[in-house]
Amino acid sequence: MVFLQSKKGDLPDMLILIVTIFIFAIGLLVMAYVIPAISDGLGQAGLNESSGGYNAIEELTELGTNGLQKGFFFLMVGLIMSTMITSFLTRSHPIFLFMYIFFLGITLFLGAYLGNAFEQFASSPVLVDTLGSQGLISVVMQHIVLITLITGALSMIIMFAKFSSVNSNTGGF
Repeated sequence: MVFLQSKKGDLPDMLILIVTIFIFAIGLLVMAYVIPAISDGLGQAGLNESSGGYNAIEELTELGTNGLQKGFFFLMVGLIMSTMITSFLTRSHPIFLFMYIFFLGITLFLGAYLGNAFEQFASSPVLVDTLGSQGLISVVMQHIVLITLITGALSMIIMFAKFSSVNSNTGGF
């Protein structure tokens, strides 16, 4: 238990980043398909024909088209920022640079597979129109390997270019 509490950052951070982005992209794409179908059904049913009911249906439609993209963007930026912060907090010896490069290569290889898997999932006949309305999610998943490479390179620079001693806990002599 003490081992888990003292853990600040590690090599799998990039792998966690790419898998999390993939899972949220798939989930939000499905939500972007479901939300307009629900709002269209509610609008056609005419259960609540008041102005408040119409406003609620319009807000639901707005959430399905624009809100999910903004949420995905903020999630992605937050994950990248947390990766950079954990890279700064990790004390690592420079000898692990080669292991980090190797693990980043494995992550990029996996990123290519995840990008292709998303493309196959999103190009199904049911989701083609939805993908057209979710431009940000589509662009991020098309360039997931490049985003991972840039994030991994910045993380590597931050992690291995710090001016601190590996064995020093106090920062003193």
